[in-house]
Amino acid sequence: MYDEDLGNRLHFKEEIGFGNWGSVWLCRPYLIPTVGDTPGTLSDVKVATKLVHRSKTATTKARVQSLWNEWKVVTSLAHAPHPSIIDFYSFVVTDSYALITMAYHPRLVSVEVPETYAREWFRSLLSGVDFLHRNGLVHNDIKPANILLSTSSVPVLVDFGFAKQYDPQAPDAFHSNLSYGTPEYLSPERAAGHLHDSRKSDVWSLGVTFFEILMGRTPFEELEGEDFSTKEQLRRYWTLTARGKWLGEWSMSDPMEKLLRRMISPNADLRCTAEAAMADSYWTIPSSTDSESKSSKSIHSELFPVTRSLRRQLIHSFQENLQTFPTRSTPVASSTASLSAK
Repeated sequence: MYDEDLGNRLHFKEEIGFGNWGSVWLCRPYLIPTVGDTPGTLSDVKVATKLVHRSKTATTKARVQSLWNEWKVVTSLAHAPHPSIIDFYSFVVTDSYALITMAYHPRLVSVEVPETYAREWFRSLLSGVDFLHRNGLVHNDIKPANILLSTSSVPVLVDFGFAKQYDPQAPDAFHSNLSYGTPEYLSPERAAGHLHDSRKSDVWSLGVTFFEILMGRTPFEELEGEDFSTKEQLRRYWTLTARGKWLGEWSMSDPMEKLLRRMISPNADLRCTAEAAMADSYWTIPSSTDSESKSSKSIHSELFPVTRSLRRQLIHSFQENLQTFPTRSTPVASSTASLSAK
């Protein structure tokens, strides 16, 4: 696909995120004209588009490959999507850009949220991470900044740029000695670069994320917004994580604290799995908002008819360009990959 073709298919409304890797845009697809339609008519669908600029540098090539890997990881789950895992629609390569179009969710998850309201978010996110692990995937960068809220207030895990896919049957499945991720959310064994079970690191990061959603800071910060810009500051922080000693004051129910201490145990052997956290007795205790909350089952049933409708509309707007990702012998200037409509 050429740049001009992309401009004729997507209206880039506003930039909603950016980083060293590229940017994220809120977009609306143009309707494919039929007899009697006015050319250039925008659909009512809103999509998020993660975009990387292409050039001949090694760095840019690595970013495009990372974007393609992210596409492969997420779409491997398309046969049975989960409400708390981002839904991807299309992978597009033009002369100047590589991009993924995905479901648009309008809000970042809040912090300093009362436990009674955060409880269902936690259950849905835990279910999502357990779902990833059961399917041989680890996220590797779970944190509040990578959780969005849908229009139905369902938390959705995004940014699978560090995600890794394993064969669950392999003897070394989920083993890693890499220490990538966001420093404040790294498990002690990952921060130290030790060989570890990456699923347990996901659980650590998720537990720290839950604590931050409740308290506005991680359990190893005395104050919100502490600076970790120097190696010495990070070394001090990681020393605290290795000890597992929570700092400052916190307010949560005893069952919630017990669950989080299982998830944020500095000893990976004693740390629970996502599956075990899902089975924790915390979830059997009635919440004061249970009568007002939706169960994860009802959230799932209401969310996915909308998601499938969005996917169908978006795929329709790209249907004339459906191809596979280019091999070395395929020109990259005219390639698009897309999911099949469910």
